[in-house]
Amino acid sequence: MNSTDLAPYKIQRIINGAEVYEANSGSTSPLAARDLQKKLTGDDSARKFNYTPPSDIMRSVLVPQRHFELLSRLADGNWHAIESLKSTRSETRKPVADLRALGLIIETDRKKAAYRLRGEVELYPLGLGLGIPAVCDLLPNLTECLEIEKQKAKAEIAKRISRAKRTADMLEGVSYD
Repeated sequence: MNSTDLAPYKIQRIINGAEVYEANSGSTSPLAARDLQKKLTGDDSARKFNYTPPSDIMRSVLVPQRHFELLSRLADGNWHAIESLKSTRSETRKPVADLRALGLIIETDRKKAAYRLRGEVELYPLGLGLGIPAVCDLLPNLTECLEIEKQKAKAEIAKRISRAKRTADMLEGVSYD
């Protein structure tokens, strides 16, 4: 597996009429998602919920309490100002990044400074959830996860090198006397 298409794992800009926002279309980091689920398995403070992305199948997900609090606010599918989602004890960026890694589709509107969750959330699932796959069952296998992370790192390094070259080219011939 030499070159992996990274498009499904990136946050992309979406223009929908007059609305411009950014959103992921699935897990932004399957390896991080697997790691988070492993850490939370057996953790008594972890909260379980079911998530159904638009036009996809339901999956069960474990998250820490802070992520669950944030998710309970976003569950209605409306835009919520980022500032209103912050609690006195924590930020929103890390939990949102973790939720995106887990495959929850969260849109960001930079003009409104707001987040919106797409799909349906069952915060307090009834029963044992038999027949509902865990989020890790729907992620790429570990080998593919590692390849995705390698490709993302290579793309980031290439971007940084390109930026440095542009800066150097721009500064070429500039005198500091």
